[in-house]
Amino acid sequence: LATGMAEARELTALVDLGTNGEIVVGNRERLLCASTAAGPAFEGGRISMGMRAAPGAIYEVVAGPQGLVCGVIGGGQARGICGSGLVDAVAAGLELGVITAGGRLEGARWELLPPVSLSQADVREVQLAKAAVAAAAHILLRRWGAGPASVKRVYLAGAFGNYLRTASARRIGLLPFAEDQMRPAGNTALLGAKLALFENGDFAALRRRVEHVPLAEDPDFQEIYVREMRFPPSGG
Repeated sequence: LATGMAEARELTALVDLGTNGEIVVGNRERLLCASTAAGPAFEGGRISMGMRAAPGAIYEVVAGPQGLVCGVIGGGQARGICGSGLVDAVAAGLELGVITAGGRLEGARWELLPPVSLSQADVREVQLAKAAVAAAAHILLRRWGAGPASVKRVYLAGAFGNYLRTASARRIGLLPFAEDQMRPAGNTALLGAKLALFENGDFAALRRRVEHVPLAEDPDFQEIYVREMRFPPSGG
């Protein structure tokens, strides 16, 4: 409702990333949806210095000519790293060769902005999370009979989606879409709830167009999930 994808002619996707990754692919003809257990990494959970997006959290990491440039919420001392910064950091590590395509971190820890650093276990958590989301997207697209390039627009919902840099998301293989396909959509859950309350829509007909795809029952899920654990090669 919030994005208008239920009335769109073109194939559209909606992605809400958190501990569970909710994904919808479709248009006004039908909508395929799935939920995947990404784990808490994108919300700072199970990350050695992870935290919510609060003052002191590194929310952005860019690899520049002089080294890493980190943005800190509030501009003060760095205390930890939140989801958007974590995705940026892994993307930067891949570009700098600090992290391999298989996810191996060169060294025990990688210092981002003292005292904040990443560990090997942190990188593995990102791999698990991004593989679950990417596998879900690929399975929904396959069920639709389309590829990533066929999707007109990909809406990134929620606070994490607003701050996630699409270049970093693509670099780590989180979502199989081009940068110009993805755009932040804000709090679509709240807006959708308001629209449902105050607009007179035929929601029963809309629900009939929605098909839930249970990923655990897909015979290829495990194979795709393991494949997506690897990070894309540079330029991939």
